[in-house]
Amino acid sequence: MNTRFLDRLGFFTKTKLLIFVIFFSMITIIVSSQYSIFIFKNDIDTLFQKRTLSVVKLENIKDLYKINVFETVNQYKSGEINLNQAKEVITLAKELLDKEWECYFQKQYPKKGFESLVIENVLKLRKRINSQIEKFLNTSQVDFKELKNDVNTINIYLSELINFNIKKAVEQKEKTDKRFSFIIKASVLSIVIVSVFSITLIILIVENFKKVHIDLEEKVREKTKELEEINKNLEKRIKKAVEENRRKDKIMFQQSKLAAMGEMLQNIAHQWRQPLGSISLILQSIKLKNEMNKLTPEFVDKKTDEALLLAENMSKTIDDFKNFFRPDKTKKTLSIKECICHSKQLVSHMLEKYKIKIDVSIKEDITILGYKNELSHVCLNILNNAIDSLKTSDVEDKKILIIVKKEKKGIIISIIDNGGGIKEENLEKIFEPYFTTKLKDKGSGIGLYMAKQIIEKHMGGKIKALNIKHKMGTNIMYNCAMFEIFIPIKAENEKL
Repeated sequence: MNTRFLDRLGFFTKTKLLIFVIFFSMITIIVSSQYSIFIFKNDIDTLFQKRTLSVVKLENIKDLYKINVFETVNQYKSGEINLNQAKEVITLAKELLDKEWECYFQKQYPKKGFESLVIENVLKLRKRINSQIEKFLNTSQVDFKELKNDVNTINIYLSELINFNIKKAVEQKEKTDKRFSFIIKASVLSIVIVSVFSITLIILIVENFKKVHIDLEEKVREKTKELEEINKNLEKRIKKAVEENRRKDKIMFQQSKLAAMGEMLQNIAHQWRQPLGSISLILQSIKLKNEMNKLTPEFVDKKTDEALLLAENMSKTIDDFKNFFRPDKTKKTLSIKECICHSKQLVSHMLEKYKIKIDVSIKEDITILGYKNELSHVCLNILNNAIDSLKTSDVEDKKILIIVKKEKKGIIISIIDNGGGIKEENLEKIFEPYFTTKLKDKGSGIGLYMAKQIIEKHMGGKIKALNIKHKMGTNIMYNCAMFEIFIPIKAENEKL
């Protein structure tokens, strides 16, 4: 609306508007400068008042010495007040004097000149008067004549200091007033100069605007002709560009679908690699028992059940990853203990093969709302990495420790192995997609990435990896890698 309004205005109207804006800006600057100057003047007056505070402090000190100390001793001596009353008043006076002197020296303490010499004498007298006050408070005895002379003398010195400070404050006030007067004159002169400059500038701007206006009108006529010729073919170009963009969008959408399918296939392959290895070990054990004539129906049944469990898990893996990309999944009640035990059972053959012990520490079985299979896959991924680290480790007592703790805000699952830890340069990159320290045929680098996606995006938790020192239930301190999973407990989880 503002742009249209300005477009409707004529050249001369716009020029008048510009002149008004310049004049208004100039007046605003003048008013602001004068306001700032008078604020400065007010600050100067405030500073003058602060400078006279020391005078007030010295006046208070004089009154305390004369009235609260000397007069109180005099009244006690004449019998007008008793000893307890005198001591009470003098004790209070001494505290007030210490406080007033401290405040005075905090604000100013001259190091040279007349004021410094006076302060030195005042301090000597203060010390003498304090000793007499202490003597009176302790023994009720005082040299009244000496106290009177000291109080009169220190009051004379304090009067000199008061006069000196007042004179100094007045001199500084006169200097600042002169500076303020000079600033006022300079500001008036600058306002006149700015006014003349602004008027001259307005005249030059108006003349140049007239010339620019004429030149622009001529250029607008020429550009209008060019635009009319360009607009004839503009509609065809737009249609062609829209069709091209739609074609590119279709190609990009198809590429994104293929990328998602490829990622899903890699995830399934990664999850199947370990169960296939375990099934291979089961078949080898059956074959070996058969060759040794030690194959029994019980052993066959046991190994068959284990193989079927692995096959069932492989089948579930397809459904799990198929559902992983669907946003309409619903959370179900799951047992943390069952998830961990399920993952532990899936790698039991690898644990036996490489002689790895695994301990699970869960004080109480905790149930939450979540995704059971996905949490099992996360634990399985971490356990597979721990097994890969331990099977190439030189540690004799190879162990994996799983600790589950419940806190107010959530559940912490810690999976620790004594395989030597993770290289420091890999800690920050370990959850990145396609990052792996294994050979290409041994790992795709997406297991921990998928674990992070499940825990953080699907379950609203956190997962991190770090190196720690841990005894692992022994007397030896090991270099360990620890994966810590935090799953928040919401209101609906606490009711379960």
